[in-house]
Amino acid sequence: MKIRILAIAKKPQNWAAAAEADFFKRLQNFAEIEIILLAPADENSLAEKAKKIEADKLLTKISPDDFVLACDPGGRSLSSEDFAEIFREARDTAKKVVCVIGGSSGLDAKVLARADLKISFSPMTFPHELFRVILLEQIYRAFTILAGKKYHK
Repeated sequence: MKIRILAIAKKPQNWAAAAEADFFKRLQNFAEIEIILLAPADENSLAEKAKKIEADKLLTKISPDDFVLACDPGGRSLSSEDFAEIFREARDTAKKVVCVIGGSSGLDAKVLARADLKISFSPMTFPHELFRVILLEQIYRAFTILAGKKYHK
């Protein structure tokens, strides 16, 4: 199974890169996973303009047959078991899952319209580097649930 994480972000600091690498190693038996970091729009851009610029970058990395999960505060809250079911269905239908993380202004309406599912991890705001680690951990947790492993309690 293939999973792609698309994020509007700068290069991670060492602690985040190490945590991402740890989850990549844990996930290697379950899925082929990649993170693509796309440069944020110019910091002087207005928020709506920045979101449109970033949306164009994100949408070029998404194929028509991908299953797109948009990480958005207005999305659905899921349990870890419900999140695991998304990956079970994608695995069983041989769909690539693309998780999309917007920039500091969020995701443009074009990206949200393309999403097959909008999910919220919390109403709180997280630093982008930390959120990628949280997302990777939840993906790992999902696969351990599907595999019946003891990691998830």
